[in-house]
Amino acid sequence: MAIKYKWLADVLRSEIHKKISRGIEKLPTEQDLCKTYQVSRQTVREALHLLQEEGLIEKRQGSGSYITGILPGMERNEIALLISSEHEYLYPDAISCIRETLLRSGFMMKIYETGNLVSKENEILNRLLSSPIRGIIAEGCKSALPNPNVPLYRKLDAKGIPTVFLYTRYSNYEDCISVTDENAEGSALLVRHLLSKGHKNIGGIFKSDDYQGQGRYRGFVEALYQENIIVGDEQICFFDSRTLAALREKQDTGFLRSMIKENFRDCTGIVCYNDEIAYWLIHELMSAGYRLPRDMAVTAFDNTYLSSHEVVSITTLSHRFGEMGTSAAETLLQKIKGLPSISKEIPWFLITRDSTL
Repeated sequence: MAIKYKWLADVLRSEIHKKISRGIEKLPTEQDLCKTYQVSRQTVREALHLLQEEGLIEKRQGSGSYITGILPGMERNEIALLISSEHEYLYPDAISCIRETLLRSGFMMKIYETGNLVSKENEILNRLLSSPIRGIIAEGCKSALPNPNVPLYRKLDAKGIPTVFLYTRYSNYEDCISVTDENAEGSALLVRHLLSKGHKNIGGIFKSDDYQGQGRYRGFVEALYQENIIVGDEQICFFDSRTLAALREKQDTGFLRSMIKENFRDCTGIVCYNDEIAYWLIHELMSAGYRLPRDMAVTAFDNTYLSSHEVVSITTLSHRFGEMGTSAAETLLQKIKGLPSISKEIPWFLITRDSTL
């Protein structure tokens, strides 16, 4: 009996590998296994119990045995998470939810910081090509621009190492799978909120070199045009990754000060790229003598701790807690099992606070 069930477990380990490559997530029924391998029901159950203990399958009451995606014989089933920095204000919750979702399925996660540098991303991807990883969750670098590292992502995919992009996607990687925000609709939500408060002259601040910034800019302009409001080009401002780095490292808010003086003199409301920009914009507005929200209403994205400004809390957009990270991890697990997966856009909801009352 002991030899038979161990033999059957070995056979099924090989079958699991084949089924993963074919996108089959379920083992045959116990009855079919008995018939195929000419063994008793007890032998089948002992073999399946052993595979379950190894984490290769999970038993679902009344449904059967399902493949987890963990490969037999691998000491580590590791997922690489590529992000610009694990310390940025947006990421702690997402990272925690990704890690927890992967752990529940038997996978570990290792973080690789790109610094939002295409060259660093290239270095990491070349390293991963020779590493025994199972998949990648990646925040793209300067994702509004065509990325020269796309061939490396394709090479990893050809090796059976799939990627799911988080928050971003690359314009020259059309068939990639991603979990992103509903960026255009988010801006439309904020514009409609400001219009409902009586604001007609609305300015915007967007990031020029990432995917989110493009979508948020597009939604902003389209929402105003739908209301027959043609916003002046001078009221739409952009910043890039280098400017953001200077803001974070040196608290260099000069670009926001210039926008207030040169671009937003006639505005009574602003849509900001995120809470971080809104937080520092409020500091500069108050320093310039603005009374908020009476003289200027401010809105943003992300609902991070920065939206709880010590003087003026910020009206912002939010997702349900952990939704982005959990969805990215679940999508990658589907791809690892060889199952069909699709890109997703996560919707926003509005949280109204002091900055637009």
